[in-house]
Amino acid sequence: MQIIPAVDIRDGRSALVPGVDTLTRIVNSEDPVEQAIIFRELGAQWIHVTDLDGSFSGRLCNMRLIQEMSELPGLKIEYSGGVRTKEQVDTLISMGVERVMLRASILRNKAITQQLFEQYGDRVIAGVDGRDGMVTIEGFATAVSTSVLNMVAEMRDMGMKQIAYTDLRRSGMMKGPNIEGIEQIISTSGMKVLIAGGVNNYDTIRLLKKLGAAGLIIGKAIYTGAIDFRNAQTIAAE
Repeated sequence: MQIIPAVDIRDGRSALVPGVDTLTRIVNSEDPVEQAIIFRELGAQWIHVTDLDGSFSGRLCNMRLIQEMSELPGLKIEYSGGVRTKEQVDTLISMGVERVMLRASILRNKAITQQLFEQYGDRVIAGVDGRDGMVTIEGFATAVSTSVLNMVAEMRDMGMKQIAYTDLRRSGMMKGPNIEGIEQIISTSGMKVLIAGGVNNYDTIRLLKKLGAAGLIIGKAIYTGAIDFRNAQTIAAE
């Protein structure tokens, strides 16, 4: 199981920055590129980068920072935020982004999604955001008229072998993930499933590994010191 640390960008700065009482002083930079370098030095092979400006605007923002992170040797970037068109995906991959996350705004267009998957294979991944079992559009509280399980099945039928699932009710809350919902997705999808949202302690990491999660995208718990990245990697590798 992979542990993928999250770097969120807002207005050109890291949106996730520790408070003064954090136990994880080493993870402490408002510069997203420097933050990525810190994680690389801690042993990360992947970084999940979310451009929050892009998520709400529907366009690619902070591209200079994305370019710099993509050029860091020994580190692969998984990008999310504002991807609405095939041209945007083309741009990101041409910049060196290793994997682009497609969310509901583009996944609802099956023809474009299929085209992107056929062209880029595993370099595109379906990012399914859910709230109360229904798919939600990135950056908004708007639900799509399809369930999380239905969209996961549609992606599988297209040939995708990996998805990322985020329960928006749990993301950033530090109250633990929706175990029942995650177990259902993992057991029925027939795909590798990355989990984001609610990973709050080492017991949760062990449980999600036992359930068969392929990877965990962890943000707030690392930045607050609730989870030490290196310890999380050790548990994932056990």
